[in-house]
Amino acid sequence: SAARGGVSMPSAFQFQCHFILIFLAASKGETRYLEVRDAGEDEPFLLLSEDLKRELSAQQIYRRALRCIDMLSIEGQFTFTAEQPQLHCATFFIGEPEELITIDYDFVNIDCQGGDFLKVFDGWILKGEKFPSSLDHPLSTSQRYTDFCESGNIQRSTRSSQNVAMIFFRIHQPGNGFTITIKKNTNLFRKSAFYTVKWACTW
Repeated sequence: SAARGGVSMPSAFQFQCHFILIFLAASKGETRYLEVRDAGEDEPFLLLSEDLKRELSAQQIYRRALRCIDMLSIEGQFTFTAEQPQLHCATFFIGEPEELITIDYDFVNIDCQGGDFLKVFDGWILKGEKFPSSLDHPLSTSQRYTDFCESGNIQRSTRSSQNVAMIFFRIHQPGNGFTITIKKNTNLFRKSAFYTVKWACTW
């Protein structure tokens, strides 16, 4: 199968994943944050400018701001700063079939007591459905969540069990926000990672 052969996610899946992001943004009224572009085969969610290509080739860390609704398939450091109350935000992370995703909290300035939250989910949640499903994931549903407001400085990093992960957050106070660093590591269990992406993108 494609999973056993180590083939990357087909372009049809790439398009469907990109469509999911557009649909989510539109349903939440966040389309003003999206920049819809033609993308290359190797990077479906980010069209690299020549300046960025030179920056990455020089092995400098890539940095950019996060939108309220966003999707990332590249390593780097990403910052979200609320310009107004943002109550329903999510960022989806996706790697190649053989990759796991690590999310490091570099800086967090949110008001947990005032109703803010910042949570990581091991997988994706789309319209109430979890990918991979509870039957196909080694952890229980409760173990798949990492809540910054509960763990604080105790757990400053979390790693996915497959090549997709997400964060969802709520920030009431303008000026508050967070910075995270995304890293990718090789996953030896290529088959499960590949099918996770397939399920998520064709649902």
